[in-house]
Amino acid sequence: MRYTVTCKQFKSKYNTGDLFMRSAQREVMQRKPILMPASMIEKVDGIAKNKNVSFAKVVREAVDVFDSETSVDDAKILDALADTMIQTTKEVVEKMDALEKRLDETHAILEAQR
Repeated sequence: MRYTVTCKQFKSKYNTGDLFMRSAQREVMQRKPILMPASMIEKVDGIAKNKNVSFAKVVREAVDVFDSETSVDDAKILDALADTMIQTTKEVVEKMDALEKRLDETHAILEAQR
């Protein structure tokens, strides 16, 4: 099922001319047909009806919520990754310093034996 409503139909049905102006000032809307199972369309229609908003607004809000959750999770993952990399780098530097010290000691012993 595909929903197509012209701007004139939408404005007359919902009387939201100022909404279009505010949206247009922030970002230009683009049309993107999507495929959904009938059960999901019914669910979104029900949410839209209960909230008294459009089908598209429900989808946009869902994307915003999904995006913000992903961003929070991504930030946590990146912080953990950065902490791990910093700790690992410190450990590698410490091991390299210890190895360099042992090499210097071994080199000094070999030089002394010449």
